[in-house]
Amino acid sequence: MRLRNCLLLMSIALLSAGISSFAQVISGDLTGTIYDASGAAVPGASVVVKNDATGVETIGKTGAIGEYRISNLAVGTYTITVTASGFNKAQLNNVEVQLNKVATANLKLDVGTSTATVEVTAAAAVIDTTTSQVQTAFEQRQLMDLPSTSSGNGVLNLSLLNAGVSTSGATGAGTGPSVGGQRPRNNNFTIEGIDNNSDSVTGPVVSLPNDAVAELTVLQNQFSPDFGHSSGGQFNSIVRSGTNQIHGSLYEYMNNRNLNAANNLDAVDQNPLHPRYDDNRFGGQVGGPIRKNKLFYFVNYEYEPTGYAGNAGLLYAPTSAGWSTLAGIPNISQTNLSVLKQYLGTAASAAPAASTPNGAYPLISPVNQGYLGAASTGTSIPIGQVSITAPAYTNTERAVAALDYTISDKDSLRGRFILNRQGGIDTAASLPVFYQTVPNNGYVVTVSEFHSFSPALTNETLFQSKNDPEEW
Repeated sequence: MRLRNCLLLMSIALLSAGISSFAQVISGDLTGTIYDASGAAVPGASVVVKNDATGVETIGKTGAIGEYRISNLAVGTYTITVTASGFNKAQLNNVEVQLNKVATANLKLDVGTSTATVEVTAAAAVIDTTTSQVQTAFEQRQLMDLPSTSSGNGVLNLSLLNAGVSTSGATGAGTGPSVGGQRPRNNNFTIEGIDNNSDSVTGPVVSLPNDAVAELTVLQNQFSPDFGHSSGGQFNSIVRSGTNQIHGSLYEYMNNRNLNAANNLDAVDQNPLHPRYDDNRFGGQVGGPIRKNKLFYFVNYEYEPTGYAGNAGLLYAPTSAGWSTLAGIPNISQTNLSVLKQYLGTAASAAPAASTPNGAYPLISPVNQGYLGAASTGTSIPIGQVSITAPAYTNTERAVAALDYTISDKDSLRGRFILNRQGGIDTAASLPVFYQTVPNNGYVVTVSEFHSFSPALTNETLFQSKNDPEEW
């Protein structure tokens, strides 16, 4: 019995730890105080917070000193309605809830009847007085429209607009910018509050399309233990959700060599002024209600083919005379020789002796002759240079699916699936015939269930799965 009680206490302790560790990682909180006309607190008032986009309502009550706090609110704008016996109903519109922030919204009630409504259309700016952390939130329109997000690290580039954030430069390896002078490998990446850090290399497992990000927050210092993974910048992204209105879009981001400025050094070196660089991102998305005010979906798909300038190289191969000499060697395997000629090619002319690997026409070594099936005696073979250009490209697919379900006033469910698939050409081999496409696939799956026991006590049950391509 004593062991059972100990296990119960441990479970409660772990549950309590879970409550604090995911407090605002994927949402925002709303707090405030309700006063009467004289400035006295109004206890027991009913506070209804309604999401303007989804119509989902969250209900709370003020405490003994007129305070209220509503947690786990999805990012967006809200309408707050307060009712209390003996007072007119008060309504505050356009209250913005931001990721990882506690918004404060105080209201004053006038004496009267609950049938009359006093409406305030403009809410004060969101100020989080509960923490000293340095944080910047970037909204959906900024993530989609600012040009700095169109290449490189995508939405992470917006952090460069903050003081104390700079490009990685020579500060060290890693992904993303340097925050507070630290190496990028000290950065922490989360999606929906879920760890998105690769276990083998410094950087995220998957990336989100710009148009699928609802909000990005960058925390620079004094952050809470919720973000205790690393000491550098904390980059937390959340996925867009469906609303009561069906919405969708098609988009393309284009970065083309013909739009880039010429490099003067290329002109001096007689290189092409506009080497190949063709980067296009084609995408589409749709979101909406499955059941209004209750169940919502959102999906986004993006395809990005990117072509780069090929890498030129030189190989040494026999000339026509060299191949003839090889074919005339007694007992040589003509089958093996024809395969070698097919894939190695033929040099147009013999290279000068000073430029060949051995300083003269190289000899086919006894070992190599053994591979060809000939006797193990050296034979002088004229060779020359064959020019090749290795292809360079990557094809990337990104897919996002989101599901949000408000089960009741006490329970809500969120599901997210993010998939990245990338194929890049591997040109490590010497001969083009051995070039192949190397896959690099990763995904993150999250399912979260939230239960509210009271305005002061909430619990999150979280399931996470991820596939890190760098582990293979």
